[in-house]
Amino acid sequence: MTLKKRLISLCMAVVLIFSLSAVCASAAQEVATKQPTVSMSFDLNDRVKHEESVKLPDGSIAKITAEPINTGRALSGVWKITGTNGLATMEYWIELEKAGLYTKIKRTWGLAITGIMTSYEDAKINVVRQMESPVLPAIVEGYAKFTYFDNPVVTLWTKSGGVRASISGNQITTELY
Repeated sequence: MTLKKRLISLCMAVVLIFSLSAVCASAAQEVATKQPTVSMSFDLNDRVKHEESVKLPDGSIAKITAEPINTGRALSGVWKITGTNGLATMEYWIELEKAGLYTKIKRTWGLAITGIMTSYEDAKINVVRQMESPVLPAIVEGYAKFTYFDNPVVTLWTKSGGVRASISGNQITTELY
């Protein structure tokens, strides 16, 4: 084979490799953005453990729970909020109190994160809106920037998110975001 033919073959191989990597990256991003989310809503006066699960395309189970720990009078008390996407689990506690006609997030604490082949940074509990209003819910979010399959050789992907709880009326909605 002549040098010219070898160079042409090499160039074609490089073009093929770049084309395949672009297609694979596009497909991976499409799968990552189309994964189903887990969300549930329930009445705050229904003081039992609430749980919702969704099977993800890779076969893992994403799950959220909201569990009353110490409930006071109507629309108040302590709730443990937990969410998992199959690789990482986040949990935290919120204390709610009645404030006139509305519910207020009195305090949050105890953010804990565990994961399989996962690292995280910037973990925090963010109270987006402390008290609900007639049109807007009170919102608290557990947040972190996750790096999945993190090791010295390769990192598969990073994603920011966590578990959100929104309180409006006598309803609480929890979801992975």
